[in-house]
Order: sequence, then C-alpha cells, then structure tokens
Amino acid sequence: MKKAFTLVELLIVIGIIGILSGILITSFGGGTESARNAKCLTNMRNLAAACHTYGMSSGYYPPAGSFEKFGIDESSGIHHAKRIYSERKGWISWNSRSAYASSPRSHVASLAWFTSCYNQDYDVREYALTNGVLWKYLSGNREVYVCPSHKLACSQQHQPLWSYVMNQYFYWDKSKGSKAQGESTLGIKYAGITRADRRLLFAEIPFTDTIAQPSPDTDTAAGTRNDCTLQYSTSDGSEYIGFNHKSGKRLKFAHVVFADGHVEKISLPKGGLSQGQARELTEWLCTGKDITFSGGRYQKLQD
Repeated sequence: MKKAFTLVELLIVIGIIGILSGILITSFGGGTESARNAKCLTNMRNLAAACHTYGMSSGYYPPAGSFEKFGIDESSGIHHAKRIYSERKGWISWNSRSAYASSPRSHVASLAWFTSCYNQDYDVREYALTNGVLWKYLSGNREVYVCPSHKLACSQQHQPLWSYVMNQYFYWDKSKGSKAQGESTLGIKYAGITRADRRLLFAEIPFTDTIAQPSPDTDTAAGTRNDCTLQYSTSDGSEYIGFNHKSGKRLKFAHVVFADGHVEKISLPKGGLSQGQARELTEWLCTGKDITFSGGRYQKLQD
C-alpha cells in the first residue's frame, strides 16, 4: 500500500511550484521587454539608414516634416495668373490623399494639412505614412515605424501608426509652416551637416507616464496635430523626447538615434526630470551639444 502525501509535504511541493512559476514569469516578462527594446532600436537604425540612402540619392536629408510651397499658374493668361499650392513632402507626409491636386487654396491656412499618428481616420494617416519620402527606402514595411512598447501602451481602438519624431533641425520650422512658403532651398545638405555624431536624428513620441504624460499623448506637437516632427524650439511650447522604456523596476530610458546612424539609450535620472529640464535636454540633443550625465542630472558642456 502506497503512502499518501502528508499535508506538510503537499504544501512544500505547492510552494516550490509557486517559486518556479514566479521565476519563469519574471524571466519571460523581462525577455519580452528586452525584445521590444531591441525591436525599437532596430527600427531607429533602419530609419537612419533610410535617411542616409535618401541623402546619398538626393544630396539632402529628408525634411523632418512637410511644408507648403506654391507656384504660379499662368495658363489663364498673365493677368489671371493664380497661385497653385503643393506639398514638399517630409519623411512622413502631412496631407490627406489628393489634398494638393492643383489646389488654388492654402491648406496650411485652412488647417487642412495636419496628420496625427493617432488620427481616427485610418486612410488619412496611412496615406501620410505611404506618401512620406522614406516609405520606398524602407520597402513599405509599416513595422519599422512603430515601437512595440507604443502599441502596448495604447488601447486597441487607439493604435498609433508611427512612434518616432524627426529633429526639427532637418529643414522644418513651425514658424515657417504657419504660412505658405516658396521653395527657397532644398534643405540640409547630406554632406554638409555638422556634429553628425551628436545631433539627434530621431527620437520617440512620449507615450508612457514619464514626466508629465499620464496617458498616451494624442497631440504631441506643441498645439498642432503633427506628431512626426520634434519641435524643440517653438513659441507655444517646446517638446521633449519620450522616456518610454523600462530597465529594472523603476529606471526608464529613451531611445535616440543620431545623424551619423548610431543609437543610444538616454537614462532618466533617479529623481526624474521636470518638463523644463526635459525640453532643455531635448534642445541640447537636437542642436548637437556635448552632454554629460552624472547619474543624478544632465549637464551641457561649455562650448
């Protein structure tokens, strides 16, 4: 006759199973987070590589955001000539499909140019993505544009179509975007950029509860719905990079990629950052300043 388990033995076995389950769950969770981080870093490298391919092909970096330009239509005679508006495409486009089809009106002035990665009209934001100048250099791969952690942070009804923002330095300025622009220049020359190893190229939209973002930010671009451009210096409020990734229980960090193509992890100080400090740090990164980190705070080195 076999001896039955005693209550103590049964409790010991249950306890051991519980401990092993906890270890497995923790390990699996960490691995998943690591996988998301790795995918985000790969996305940023791919975006930087696409920018370089575009730059070598055109001689210029892609614009950080679309802007409006105009020409003169003299088909009706010189006395009846009219302005015809068109879009100079950014790495992600602003306009919806056919918005600038021989249009005699300014879409900038009518506020019809904005596109958000959270826009409820999927067709509008999908066109903004596919109409961007980097789309063909990324072989039409939508996954390159979205951080997996960003998807996780958002509800299924509010999924983003892109997670990244391009430094405003790369030929886009909100003050110029507020009105129609003639094409005065083609942008930032690919071979002429200074501090490529320190000048930020792409960062992430803030989409977690770091700093002052209690929920996914559906309007990250300083009062507009354009969240593809990182506006580090604007009259109505500068933006900041998103510290969206976790390392350990409390430490968070941001993924950034610089103009020379290398990626870095920017750690959030233990004491956190105020909005002002986050914007200051973002401006330093965007303008190519040398920065040190003591473990408690960031500091810009003197020129």
